[in-house]
Amino acid sequence: MPDVAQAVMSEGENDMMNQAEQTAFIKNGLEKLYQEMEQADSILLKMCDVPEAMQAEPPDKDGWCKWKLLPSPVTAEDLNKLEQETGCPFPSLLRTALSTYCHYFDDTDLWNQPLDDVFGAVENAWNPTLVRAGYLPFSWDMDGYFIRCIDLANMPDEDRCPVVQIDHEVLFDFDEDVGREILQPEMVPVADSFQAFLENIFSGWFASERRKLAQKYIDGLKEAYTDCNAAEVWEEFVQTAHGVSDDDLSRLRTFYPELPGSLEALLQFADGTYYREYQKGKKTCLYFLGSDLEEYPYYLLSAEQMLETKDNFQKWGDYLIEREYDDIPVDERITDDLEALHWLHFSDCMNNGGTSQLYIDFSPSETGKTGQIVRFVHDPDELTVIADSFDEYLEMLMEQEYDFINEDTADE
Repeated sequence: MPDVAQAVMSEGENDMMNQAEQTAFIKNGLEKLYQEMEQADSILLKMCDVPEAMQAEPPDKDGWCKWKLLPSPVTAEDLNKLEQETGCPFPSLLRTALSTYCHYFDDTDLWNQPLDDVFGAVENAWNPTLVRAGYLPFSWDMDGYFIRCIDLANMPDEDRCPVVQIDHEVLFDFDEDVGREILQPEMVPVADSFQAFLENIFSGWFASERRKLAQKYIDGLKEAYTDCNAAEVWEEFVQTAHGVSDDDLSRLRTFYPELPGSLEALLQFADGTYYREYQKGKKTCLYFLGSDLEEYPYYLLSAEQMLETKDNFQKWGDYLIEREYDDIPVDERITDDLEALHWLHFSDCMNNGGTSQLYIDFSPSETGKTGQIVRFVHDPDELTVIADSFDEYLEMLMEQEYDFINEDTADE
């Protein structure tokens, strides 16, 4: 074991969390992440070959089933033995993480820790070259290219032990006894500490994924304009538009605490495309969204426009919510309680919103889902749910290959 990893933790030496705080941090973080995934889409919690004790439901015909968090059976003695086998002292927060819950957070940067292989991630990542150089390998990245490590150089001060990663193929170029001075330049920073690494996952994974989804949508929209020989239309818009102000975004969040991260990311790219005055005296219009109506384009409202129109539907759409007319179709997933209605109006169609409008529904009926996307159409009137979430709505538009952008609409 290298000298950098031989220091012994001394009580009161730094301000790290105590054991109770560490346990609460890990427990609450994992439970919150599980709950968010369950609310977003339970498919995120489905795995194959889940040990029976971790199964939240019976496996389907292909062996996939929803898993559940299960208290980890790992003991202090187990961890002491693992440290001896790997030749590394484990920071206390890592020990706590391994001994709190078994889990399968396969779509995140967390390692899997199934009940029947509690140390599998650590054992699969273990590398003697890295250990000798003062690094503790604890998992691989999601794509299987990088080995994630805790740099033990500043132990016992865990708050100053960053998480780094190294491309495993780089190690093929070195002898097994290569020194730290050679490996250190190859290490890519991931987080300032193991605690920061976990905080990014517990609090920021969903936000990160939604930002990625929004960027993917924007990239595809740019390509759709380019394919329709309207690249200059897109470029002019990008040069003109700017993201939502912090004040407007804060006000929007105040009225809509459940504002989807992907919608927020779109607004941070462009604060509206519907008669938006980015430059004084010049109003900008650009088709930015679609719906389930084939080849029919919509605008993205600005945060200010969303706030200005937040109560409008409740004022004029009462006949729809209260089902006054039997011949007007209204989706059963939409509430019939007008006073409880809490919708975010985020888009108007090409006909200045007169034909169709889009809403995020935060007050669904018992059969609906909070955050579902509602599409209103006029003449003939109709109110229907077109997606279970804003993320699913963007995915739908991408799957439809942005059909609302074509030679007839790209230049309008």
